[in-house]
Amino acid sequence: MLCLIDRRNRGAFPELLRSMHRDRKRLFVDIFGWRLDHENGEERDSFDNDNASYLVLCDDAGGHVASVRLLRTDRPHLLDTLFCDLCEDAIPRGRDILEITRLCLPLRKKDRIAARNILARGVIDYAAHVGVTSYTAVCHMAFLSELLSAGWRCTPLGMPQAVDGAAAGAVQIHMEENTASLLDESWRCPPAAPRLSLRRSDLAA
Repeated sequence: MLCLIDRRNRGAFPELLRSMHRDRKRLFVDIFGWRLDHENGEERDSFDNDNASYLVLCDDAGGHVASVRLLRTDRPHLLDTLFCDLCEDAIPRGRDILEITRLCLPLRKKDRIAARNILARGVIDYAAHVGVTSYTAVCHMAFLSELLSAGWRCTPLGMPQAVDGAAAGAVQIHMEENTASLLDESWRCPPAAPRLSLRRSDLAA
């Protein structure tokens, strides 16, 4: 299942959210060595608040498999708060621009690619439902190369710099009419892969 969790329904997913925060701690702190706040085996920061939305892929038992956090850019977010030096000009902001953060994927390559593709399709579907025209993100260069290889139109927002010991850059990922078809060509999802399905009425502010 691929589900949207936000301020309206987070009370229905307490264990799934805890599982997500535990996996984030294992991936980002234990394996990647990022200097992030964590407590009781869970990684979370000040942006994990009522303004955050999550796309979460879970298994048949309801456990966390992969996830991504989406933040509004018309409010404080990572790029304007912690990584503004990565932008040479004005930081893209607006109700139609969201920030992608905390992409948490499985470790096994086969599982990681499958989860990446499902989440990417979910991000595109979500944009179509709520009118998102672009996403911003801080990407390590290896993942940025993956994005560009899929054909997504990305605008660099500045020169790459060292972040936590690795080169990273800020980008704007544009949602366009052909973005979904590019994904189908390059980041294929199996026919049976879960898909985010939302009605506009479910997403009203």
